[in-house]
Parts: sequence; C-alpha cells; structure tokens
Amino acid sequence: MRSRRPPDADVVTLLLTTLRLGGEPGDTSGLRQAWAGVARPGFDELIDFEGCALWLARRLRQIHADAGVTVPRLARDMAARNLLVDAETEAMLGHVAARGIPCILLKGAARRALAQELPFADARATFDLDILVPAHAATALWNDLRRQGYTLAHPGRKPRPTHHHLPGLLGPSSVAVEIHTSVAPGIPADVTWQRLRATARTIQRFGVETLVPSTRELLWDGMMHAVRGGARGLRLHQLLAASCIVAAGAEAEVQEIRDRLAPTPPPTALLANAWFAAATWLGGAGEGEPPAVLRRALRWRLALVRHLPSGPRVLGAWADEASRLEFDLPPSRGATLGLRPLGAALARHAYRAWRLARAS
Repeated sequence: MRSRRPPDADVVTLLLTTLRLGGEPGDTSGLRQAWAGVARPGFDELIDFEGCALWLARRLRQIHADAGVTVPRLARDMAARNLLVDAETEAMLGHVAARGIPCILLKGAARRALAQELPFADARATFDLDILVPAHAATALWNDLRRQGYTLAHPGRKPRPTHHHLPGLLGPSSVAVEIHTSVAPGIPADVTWQRLRATARTIQRFGVETLVPSTRELLWDGMMHAVRGGARGLRLHQLLAASCIVAAGAEAEVQEIRDRLAPTPPPTALLANAWFAAATWLGGAGEGEPPAVLRRALRWRLALVRHLPSGPRVLGAWADEASRLEFDLPPSRGATLGLRPLGAALARHAYRAWRLARAS
C-alpha cells in the first residue's frame, strides 16, 4: 500500500526555515518529508518572484530534499547570469589595473568575491557590476570605456550630473557597468571614498589585486540599498545580501548596524528594522519562528500568484502596495509600476480584507 503523503505544511514557514543559513541545526529529515508533500500551486512562481531559486536549490541539496524541476532550472539560469557578471568583473579589473586606478568592488560583485568566507554570498542573482573609484578618475574611465565600444545601458535616460554613479554602460557581455563616485545620493564622493577605503580589504580577484568593503559596510550598504527601494526591499533575494554576512558570525557588525539604526526616523525606521530583523533571522540570529511581517508578506504574495492571473509587473505592484501599507508608506503613484491611485486603493483594500479573513 502506498504511504500517505504528509499534509500540506505552511509552505512559507517551510521555505523560510529551509533558507535559514545559521542557528541551531534543524531536523533535516522532517524538512525532507515536508518538502515531499508541499503544495505546488503558485510555489514556483513565488520562488521566481522572490529571486531565491539558487539559494533554495543549494539548501535543498544540503538537506537532500527535492522541490521539483522548476527550482533547479531557475537556479541554473541565475547561475549562468552570474557567470556573465564574473566575466565582466574580470575584464573591468584588468582595465582599471592597467591604468593604475584604485577600485573597490561593490554590492553583488563584492559578495561574490568573498563567497569562500561568506556562506551563500554568491547564491543570488547579480545583474550588473558596480565599482567605486575616486571621483577624479571616474569620468576619464567612463570615457575610455565608451571609446572601447561600451554603449549606454539606458540611451533614452537623461544623465544626472549630481547622481552617485555615472550613466550605466553595457560591455561586450551585455552586463551593465556602473562607475560609482559614492554609494548613495547626497553623500559626497570624497567622504565615501575615504570611509570605504579606510576599512576596505585587499584581495586577489581573477589574478588582479583589488579592494572590497568591510563586511560592516557591505551589511550597511545592503540594508540601505533595500530601504531605498522602498516596499521592494523586503524580497528574499534582497535579504540574502545581509543573511550571508550574519551567518558568517558577524556579531560586532550586527550590533554596529543596530546602533546606526537607532536614530532613524519613521517610517524609514519601520522598514529598515523589519528588513534587518528578517535578514538577521535568515542568517541564524535569534530564536523562534520567522518574523511575522516577513511570513505575512510571503503568504500574501503566494495568494496573489495563486489567484491573480497576471504577469510579474502587476504582481509586483500588488505585492509592494501591501508592504507600503505595512510600513506606513504613501500609496504608489504608479509612475514605475503602472498602478494608478485607484489601483493602489484597490490593492490596499484587498490586502486589508485578506488580513482580516486570516485573523478571523
């Protein structure tokens, strides 16, 4: 007689528990059994939306569990894209080294360079290459790349002279390259270079000596990048930017970030603290269940992909509007996602009704 499959567990809690990188070792046999009985409707679409397929595929291999064929396929696609970014990184490091320009790798390129010591640091999609150079060298480097055939990544977009990076370029591998003079709007270039350079580490990457920010600065920049993204910051692939650092045992870095967050005004503080709590839990800090706001966000998104017959653009708008409501952010004006005021009001009403139904 065939054995009965276990009932459908809460797929969101199962997903988050599986993705968690640190903390006390869990019951891997229980996780394997739960994955064997997981409900499929909407699950693969959720994984794709969250950008966590490579992260999940690696964790499933560690616990010898199976989540079907779609997750490995999505993971392979993501890994292939990351290799293109690696190729562009190698070419760019050779280029700046030949010209004697000091360079600090940022964001995904920096985490990938540290993957041997930061668990799963290379297990998320990296779509472009971000480098920081001294402000006096940035324009000459940008013009040199243009002469070598690099094209504008967004030819129809007007350049912003005061922006913290020069207009993005596309190299031979069609990977966008952003030459930064700062890491955030409003922070002077010389202040940024001095701060990051003072604590940066020298590493060998593709046979070239270069710099990467300290793990403290990587952690802070990952959080600030997510928070600047507003409601879109609370996505799983965004959280991995910090989780991989926390999982490496960065207690001092975590405390430093908490201290930096203390004077942050609302509503930014709500989103920043929620993001940090979710990221640190996924990295193994703290005990108990995943943060409630993260579970709620993922359950709402799973409900959307199961019942909202639409593409990722509309799905993203509905998902993010719910997060905007959670963190007291104003409704979307629709400039980027096509969700006009009436649509934003509809999404908020639906989310309130969904929350009320779950609470009853």
